[in-house]
Amino acid sequence: MKKRSTLLKVLSIILIVLGAFSLISSIIAVAAGRMVPEETYASLGVAAPTTFSYILSFVGSFIFLISGIVGIVYKSKQSVLIMGILLAVYYIFNIIYSATIASFSALSLIDLIFPILYLWGWYQSN
Repeated sequence: MKKRSTLLKVLSIILIVLGAFSLISSIIAVAAGRMVPEETYASLGVAAPTTFSYILSFVGSFIFLISGIVGIVYKSKQSVLIMGILLAVYYIFNIIYSATIASFSALSLIDLIFPILYLWGWYQSN
């Protein structure tokens, strides 16, 4: 019988909750972004979000949700590993993309805690 670690269970639940909130905020951002004129962004001194930013937000939301669901269901250790690697790749890409849009911050490396803990929970599972 497959036994998943408690860390994987807890982190999977957290990822599902964060994924749901992220999906809701992505939908709101797309809806609100269409109503804000370009001049508003210019007056604030920030660039308007690009279509790629919205797509990246939706993709991240779905990766969170799917990673959480796969961690809860735990059909095979291989599927959890694949989702953990996909989660890590998403975070690394997001850090690189954020560094190109704005300046790099060492605090953005804290984001890597979720994939590291997810993969550690995978490692602890039998």
